[in-house]
Amino acid sequence: MDVAHCYLEGNAEVVEFCLHDGYQQVLAASTYTLQEGEQPIRAGSISLFDVNAEKGNLELFHRMDTAGIFDIKWSTVGSNVSPLLAQADADGYLRIYSLETDAQSCFHHCNDSNPTATSVSVGLSDGSVSITTLAESKIEKLQGWKAHDFELWTTCFDIHQPQLVYTGSDLQSSSIYVN
Repeated sequence: MDVAHCYLEGNAEVVEFCLHDGYQQVLAASTYTLQEGEQPIRAGSISLFDVNAEKGNLELFHRMDTAGIFDIKWSTVGSNVSPLLAQADADGYLRIYSLETDAQSCFHHCNDSNPTATSVSVGLSDGSVSITTLAESKIEKLQGWKAHDFELWTTCFDIHQPQLVYTGSDLQSSSIYVN
C-alpha cells in the first residue's frame, strides 16, 4: 500500500520517526551518496517530514545538506525539552541537532542513545567505541575502548540494562560491553 512517497536527493541511508510527545509525526530521512572521481565526494542530507498517514500526506518541512550520513538517531522520549537528532557522518563527526539549535564535536560512524538519553555510543573506524554525553552544548567523551580489530558497523545500548553496550564489526561476531 503506497500512502505517500517523496524523492530524496541521494541514496536513502536511514529513516527514523521521532517518539517525543507532540513530534511523533516527524520523520527524519538521511542520505549517503559517493560521487566517484579523482577527488571522491561523500555527500548526504537530512530531510525532516511531517507525516499524516490517515490523509496520505508526507510534507517536507526542512532539508539540509551534509557530509554522507552513516547513521541518525533521535534522543529518547522525555529526555529533553525538544527532541535531539544525532548524526554520524563520513567526515568523522558526531553532530547533534535540536529542532531549534545544534551542537557538534568530532567523532565517527554509528551511534545510539541510551534509554536515559544521557549518553550516545559511537563506533569508530579503528574498531573502538566511545561513550559520549551532551553537556552545556558540547559533546564530551566519557569513556572509550578497543572493541574490535575492524571497523565498527553498529552500536546499541540495551534498552533494559543501559549500562550494557552491544557492538558489531566486519568479520567478527558481536560483542557485549558493560558501560
